[in-house]
Amino acid sequence: MFPDKTTHMKTILLPAFLSLIMVISSCSRNHVPSVLYQKIAKHKAIPILPAEMIYTGVIPKNVKEEDLSKMEESESRIFQQYLHDNILQNGNTGRYALTVRVQNYTNTLQLLSASNISFHDSWYRSDEELCKILNVDAVIRMKIQKKRYMSDAASMGIDYGRQIMGAVLKRNVYAPNKTNDIIASCSIVSNGETIWNDNYRRAADWDTPVDYVVNNITENFAYHIPYRQRQ
Repeated sequence: MFPDKTTHMKTILLPAFLSLIMVISSCSRNHVPSVLYQKIAKHKAIPILPAEMIYTGVIPKNVKEEDLSKMEESESRIFQQYLHDNILQNGNTGRYALTVRVQNYTNTLQLLSASNISFHDSWYRSDEELCKILNVDAVIRMKIQKKRYMSDAASMGIDYGRQIMGAVLKRNVYAPNKTNDIIASCSIVSNGETIWNDNYRRAADWDTPVDYVVNNITENFAYHIPYRQRQ
């Protein structure tokens, strides 16, 4: 007896599907060139620097320059803390271990302050200078760009309007209501060279908790950082 068409198709497609999985896996973002491991092999300690915050798009009219500065510092600290915590949480597990000591972020801030380096100053100082002050081998930098499209109130109004229209028309109604696009990058910098970089992008609307967005972004970076190696 000859195999039926279904059996024949399964015989052809299964190896092709498995090959596709192997190709996708080989292109994973977790693949790190061996030359990078050579560069980080001697690293013993790293700090997480305050995240550089960049706000673009529609800035609220009632927000003053000093308010924006305070908001930058507050969000910079949140991203710094969350990345620090996620690197430790995702780096030291049963299957993975960190190859470096992660300086506590509060110690990093204290050392920077003792050298009269503010949040904003730390974004632009050279890694050589900061490594010397912090007594580390490389620095972890983040840059967070938030492009604002509308207020939370406007986003909520569009969302409710979409729900009402959907109920009237008895079908899903699409209406863009995101408040921000968040474009984030994370880098390892050593001896004046960016030796590793990762990028991530997500959107947020009025109903998206800030902590959720920050954790999502920093957990992504922590998962891919090359200091996290399988045991």
